[in-house]
Amino acid sequence: MLWKAYLIDLRIMKKPKPHHLYNSLILICICLLLSSFSYYQTAADPKPSDYGRTWQNLPIIPELSDTAKRILADGLRRGNNPNAFSKVGDCDTSTDWYLSNYDLDERYYNLGEYADQFRPVIDFFRGSFGRRSLAAKPGFSAASVLSNYWTDYSICETGEVPITCEYRINNPAFVLISLGTNDGYNPPSFKDNLRAIIDLTIEQGRLPILMTKADNVEKDFSINQDIADLAAEYDIPLWNFWAAIQEIPNHGLVEDGIHLTFYKEDFSDPESFQYAWTYRNLTAMQLLDKVRKIIKDISIN
Repeated sequence: MLWKAYLIDLRIMKKPKPHHLYNSLILICICLLLSSFSYYQTAADPKPSDYGRTWQNLPIIPELSDTAKRILADGLRRGNNPNAFSKVGDCDTSTDWYLSNYDLDERYYNLGEYADQFRPVIDFFRGSFGRRSLAAKPGFSAASVLSNYWTDYSICETGEVPITCEYRINNPAFVLISLGTNDGYNPPSFKDNLRAIIDLTIEQGRLPILMTKADNVEKDFSINQDIADLAAEYDIPLWNFWAAIQEIPNHGLVEDGIHLTFYKEDFSDPESFQYAWTYRNLTAMQLLDKVRKIIKDISIN
């Protein structure tokens, strides 16, 4: 890039004349400014509606349908752990930034005004927040969690794939599924693979909860449409995370247009609500609270 060339020139200059150095710095600033402007314009231009998409206005936190409640109830009758959930996904799922701090003490997070709502959630699902899922790793696509190429045979049994191994070991009542970014480079196979994940999960009496992704690496928002269509087809919850971050700077994405902007885990700090990871964990906890209440109702009845 042009600005990199100027940085190199500055390093190799011997006793640069002041006006040369000044001019070079100006050019660096201009190039950086134009580069940033170009990125943000590009990131802001395309909209799902431009491609005839219909999922973007769905609620961020879904209501659980009767079908979803039946799946949960069936699984609990079969011995699935009501206090456990699993995470399935890629680097944004395997990272410690995703819910993991809630298995630590409150030195690592501040619940702010949500303390009364979220403390029962933390107590109810303790052990699931920071657990290293066998079905969540950097680079994972929907195909990866179904492939024995990625099976950890130091833990898993012969014939298991990452997702079946995770389910056997953790025995979750429900599953937070966040996939699609790494499928954006090969979208045609995504929907069939996600369908296979949903089928496998429901067959075991575990409720799959699908999440829309923040990025648009496939350029036409088709991955989120596939996710929303499958959620509607199976009548299972859709956590519309994409919608939660559209009003924050750069739609919550760093300059690569893929990864989420990060801030410390502090719901009491207004500045935190300018960053995507705040909303990822906040909306996840709101969703977990809703599921927790339904599980408790099922257990009582």
